[in-house]
Amino acid sequence: MFKLDSPLMNFLNKVADIMILNVMFMIFSIPVFTIGASFSAAYYMGFKMVKNEETYIVKGFWKAFRENFKQATAIWLIVLVILGVLMVDYRIIAYSGIEFAQWIQIAVVTVTVVLFMGLVFIFPLQARFVNPVKNTIKNAFLMALSHLPTALLLVAIYALPVVVFYFVPQILPVLILMAFGVVIYVKSFLLLRVFKKYEDALVDRSQEADTDKEADDGIFAESDRMERGEYGIVAEKTVPDKVYQNGRFVEMTENHDDNEREE
Repeated sequence: MFKLDSPLMNFLNKVADIMILNVMFMIFSIPVFTIGASFSAAYYMGFKMVKNEETYIVKGFWKAFRENFKQATAIWLIVLVILGVLMVDYRIIAYSGIEFAQWIQIAVVTVTVVLFMGLVFIFPLQARFVNPVKNTIKNAFLMALSHLPTALLLVAIYALPVVVFYFVPQILPVLILMAFGVVIYVKSFLLLRVFKKYEDALVDRSQEADTDKEADDGIFAESDRMERGEYGIVAEKTVPDKVYQNGRFVEMTENHDDNEREE
């Protein structure tokens, strides 16, 4: 039962990793403006945990946080501005004393729901793919609309800890230690299933012969895989030569001949 490779020990190790991920996320989110980078780093590690590829949670989180910081922070600041506008709209509707038409109220609620559906994809996409900020945001909303049931489920998962706390307030210490980690871990299962079809499409595109590239306005325009084995995250616009072989990406190095490849 207590062997290192027993199911019980594997479960306990996974629980410990989730707790560490939770604590890392909370600590790195304290300055508020870093929440976007913290989410991206947490999802990066969440994907690795789901695939049983994680090694050191703290080291991997810190690396992903640094690599994602600039772009994820820019996205987060845009999100904050939009959320701020929505909060003002709700306060005006609730406290201005003006009788707004029902269609206006429905429109505001609809925009809010669509916004949150897109938000549940934005930082996982930032963690998984290389894209400009504009494309990351666009792809998040396109994906949310393309996978509507999954998007609604992902939004509902965020509400689960709140519901649990409402009915069982005594569980608050456990939620503080594990809530964000569990949410990210569970969402990573669902997100990887959604991402797979798009990753497969990127693989097919990477195998095509060089042709004149036309503008691609669809999902994952200009995308490239972000996760590359031991190399972790590839910086934006740094796309090494690659082939897809034996179910995974294999990279070509500048100093190797055509028959040698480096994973």
